[in-house]
Amino acid sequence: MGMMDLNFVLGTYLFALIGTVAGSLISSLPGLHVYNVIGFALLFYIPMAERFPVHPFMMTAFLVGMLVGYGFVFTVPTVYLQAPDDTLVFNLMPGQRYLTEGRGHEAVVLTSLGALLGILALVVLAPLVMPYLKLLSDLLNPHLHWIIGMVILYILLSEFPKDFGRRKKISGRLIEGWSTIAAGYLTFALSSVLGIILFTKTLIEPSRAFQNLMPALVGLFAAPNVILNLISRREVPRQVIQRDFDADHEDLFNGTLSGVLGGGFSAFIPAVTAGIGGLLAGHATAQWGDRSFMISMGASRVVYYVGAVTLFFMPLIHVRRGLLAQNIALFYAPETHAQFYLFLSAIAFSAIVAFFMTILISRFLARRVSARSYRIVSAFTFAAILGIVFGMAGFVGLAVFAVAAMIGIIPVIYFSRRSNALAVILVPIWLNMSGLMDKVVQLLGLR
Repeated sequence: MGMMDLNFVLGTYLFALIGTVAGSLISSLPGLHVYNVIGFALLFYIPMAERFPVHPFMMTAFLVGMLVGYGFVFTVPTVYLQAPDDTLVFNLMPGQRYLTEGRGHEAVVLTSLGALLGILALVVLAPLVMPYLKLLSDLLNPHLHWIIGMVILYILLSEFPKDFGRRKKISGRLIEGWSTIAAGYLTFALSSVLGIILFTKTLIEPSRAFQNLMPALVGLFAAPNVILNLISRREVPRQVIQRDFDADHEDLFNGTLSGVLGGGFSAFIPAVTAGIGGLLAGHATAQWGDRSFMISMGASRVVYYVGAVTLFFMPLIHVRRGLLAQNIALFYAPETHAQFYLFLSAIAFSAIVAFFMTILISRFLARRVSARSYRIVSAFTFAAILGIVFGMAGFVGLAVFAVAAMIGIIPVIYFSRRSNALAVILVPIWLNMSGLMDKVVQLLGLR
């Protein structure tokens, strides 16, 4: 390897390191998605590339490092501040339970360990499955509309009636039990309409149009539990920072297997996020237990985000899945197998850095989250969310956020599945792929 080659490799690792640290710090803020920051980074990089030349591959390493950092560290605000994104919404319940038991750090470590194992599996498996993915992509592309439709049907059918047994009469118990399924379907319907509006109307000013979905996603997923914490005067016990964790080899294997399958499915199928993919894979592999579930959610999340970019970097395939791959394609196209393997090694390097940063940030918060009333923490979190939404999307973004938050709080109050809120993404994309969007838009009077 010549000196230029060595400098190129070292430069790639340096940019990946900077991106990972930046993404990890950004991900500590509740409600801020790394894609929002990446959008602004590209707005600056593309016009400035001629004046300040940075090799496109190194810029790509920086962006992927940010994505890896986000994939790991956003677990922290999800567990401690109860402010998940669309991919970690299913991790909210076990994480919340661990937090109330003083084991929030354990929940973060288990999820991060799953993410690290997921990256390891991705790096090892990607070269092995590469020859078959182009064929798989060609086979599935004509059928994506009904595959997404089946995922939507699964979400609807998995919302089951619950009878809490507090009423004496049968009619009362039926009403009590079926109220959850009604709330779930209402959440699904309202989220679908909101998504259709956002996909067909650019409400945010044109210079920030790439932020159009952000206020809705933050309102649907990050805000509801924070609002509930403010209302309920909830207190969090002192957190214990454990050094040993009760996760055996079976938990690690089952969680990683489920997460890799779910994340791989989500990375390959548009509109299906890691949370849904992980849930589907967990049911398919008969997954059981909180520890295995949190490990699987961590693995599914990183394989979903990073796997989509990896598909783009595979020679002769270049499948564009995910927002980051589509943005990278604006200024760079992978050329050689050597770049693909350097890309994989940069991912592994970023994952190791992100894992230890997650542990450090979690330790820092675990020592402080219960030092004051949890209402103060929740108030700060809600203020940060409002500030981020306003800074990214302005007053119109705040209005969209408020509507989405009112929809998102329905399943929290009625104990229905929050996965129904994912209709904000799934339904519009399914309608577009099915060729039904124009008819639905006309029916709703949006045109």
